[in-house]
Amino acid sequence: MNGSPTIHLSFDVEEFDLPNEYGATIPLEEQLEHGRAALEHLTPWLEDLNIRTTWFTTARFAEYVPKLVQQASTQHEIASHGVRHDRFEDQDYALSKSSLEAITGHQIVGFRKPRLQPVNTQLCTEAGYDYDSSENPIRLPGRYDNRHLPRIPRNEGDLLRIPISTSPKLRIPLFWLSWGNIPRPLLRSALNRALDHDGRLVLFFHPWEFIEPPPGVPIPKVVRRRMGKRLHDLVDSELRLLAHRASFQSMKDILDDSIT
Repeated sequence: MNGSPTIHLSFDVEEFDLPNEYGATIPLEEQLEHGRAALEHLTPWLEDLNIRTTWFTTARFAEYVPKLVQQASTQHEIASHGVRHDRFEDQDYALSKSSLEAITGHQIVGFRKPRLQPVNTQLCTEAGYDYDSSENPIRLPGRYDNRHLPRIPRNEGDLLRIPISTSPKLRIPLFWLSWGNIPRPLLRSALNRALDHDGRLVLFFHPWEFIEPPPGVPIPKVVRRRMGKRLHDLVDSELRLLAHRASFQSMKDILDDSIT
């Protein structure tokens, strides 16, 4: 890592299909509409913060709100989150990229697989991506155990792998779910330690976290605990503090940094 500290904040912009994992049957139209409402909340907030971020967007959602995504691409980086959030097929590496490029008019160079599942690096590279940010180097029970993976960016052939940040040594997780469940002093300490040690933070959330969920849908307490305004106020406050220590950049800006 060279130069001054940086923060790479990203959002997984997608259909709101989370409750369907827990027994709900939310129709696709309602998933897309809730995602749209969340994105309309997010956009002016980011304008007020005056920061550059990266939106990992599913092609299906981008095709539902093409004007919002196209307008966002003038300020933020748009990257691929697959074709749809509830299912992934090998051809989706290339299909999502071409769809997002048609909507934004910009080259799409970044990828993140839905639910941070393992990536076929060969297919990802062949589809034309320069980086992947699908690795969370922690153990998340019921999902994955990635504690054996490196914490910092590395090259695998022509693909730059950019993990989600954790604290050094203890690997305290710093991804979206942690912000609602880790005590604030511990969260702030882990953020500062990771920034001091690595010279960068790679963070991500979902727009739907920052608005209230639809009534009556099953959402685990670990997710629901700090959704809506409580999370908005927490993240807003911490980002403004971090802005005094580091500059906000897109994910693809890491490509320009020398990785050793």
